[in-house]
Amino acid sequence: MAPLDRIPTENPPATSTAWMNPARAIAIVAVVAIHSLGTVVEQNFADMGPDWWLANLIDSACRWSVPVFIMISGALALDPVRGSKPRKFLSKRVWRIGIPLVFWTAVYVLFRRYYLQPDDESWSPGIAILTGSPFVQLYFLYVLAGLTLLTPFFRLLSVHGSRRLQWGTGLIFLGIGMLDQWVSMIFDVGEANIATRFLPMAGFYILGWVLRDIVLSRRAVVLAWVSLIGSIAVTALWAGFGSGEKPWMFPYEYLSPGVVIASLSAYLLFHHHLRTGFGFLHWFYPYSFGVFLLHPLVLYPVRNEMGLPTTVAGVLLHAFVMPLAYTVICAAVTWLAVKIPGVRAVFGEGGPRNPHSRPTAKEQRESKAEGAHEHPQPPGQAGTSVEPLSPHASDPDPLEPESP
Repeated sequence: MAPLDRIPTENPPATSTAWMNPARAIAIVAVVAIHSLGTVVEQNFADMGPDWWLANLIDSACRWSVPVFIMISGALALDPVRGSKPRKFLSKRVWRIGIPLVFWTAVYVLFRRYYLQPDDESWSPGIAILTGSPFVQLYFLYVLAGLTLLTPFFRLLSVHGSRRLQWGTGLIFLGIGMLDQWVSMIFDVGEANIATRFLPMAGFYILGWVLRDIVLSRRAVVLAWVSLIGSIAVTALWAGFGSGEKPWMFPYEYLSPGVVIASLSAYLLFHHHLRTGFGFLHWFYPYSFGVFLLHPLVLYPVRNEMGLPTTVAGVLLHAFVMPLAYTVICAAVTWLAVKIPGVRAVFGEGGPRNPHSRPTAKEQRESKAEGAHEHPQPPGQAGTSVEPLSPHASDPDPLEPESP
């Protein structure tokens, strides 16, 4: 605990959160790339040819994306300035998370049963749902739902806890999550389910707030880049040369040591590099949740027609060109879908107010008054400075599930 004693008790001055929108826009493309290459990494291993090593390297380089999404959600949700009463907070989350979770679970259960695995009688939709991961990307909604339930309690850390307590709590949760994943994968002891899937990710969620206002020095930027690149290389080499079945899947897990270091480094680097500019990514970000929800419905049929790549050129196509194509298609569908009143809710847009529309002057005054009354600033915590985040939003929803 000695390192924690050197941490100041007060939080650093608040910084703008505008960088989070382009960060999430970039990260959703990385998520699509993971899903585009995942089967290639798992099935093309036998010969350990250059095509597999390239797919392995790109896959390893994208693994930071999901933890960064969770860290950004925590950074916004645990901000005491943005807080609201637990009942009000949770009721909003039903619209933003609960309805999409139920609807898209049903969609992907049907998609898997009648398109992907029509003859697989061993697969049970009910058991798949109870695992908290009924389809490749939907586990993120189950993770986010669990973290949402605990957010009013976690927020007490940012309201009343010292900086040291926040650091210590985040690191302890992260350490427990890493140990849980190691034990469950390596020794086949225990397995995540619908009730517990979110818990290993709680460390990322808390550390998103803890690291949110850290501004890197030039030397720290270099160190963060070295850490990011080095951890990606370790993940790729570990997957290829690690003991056990090939590829060794543990290094790809979001709580493996290499991915944890890459995720924390990427989070800090995004804050450093995306503070200004990137107007197009600000525009695209409101549709990234739709990309997350829709992309397997496009990706799997297209990839089944194209077949898995077996050459370096094919891997490059599936790693860069196709993910962008899937993203554009899904963003266009989302843009149309959220304009339809009866459809908006399943894209997380069915609440009392569209989170991407600019609030009225009255709503802004009420929000500021509520935040000041319910969550006084802790010692040493300046008011949050928020720059406009997109042409459609002046302030993001704290737990907006814009991406996995």
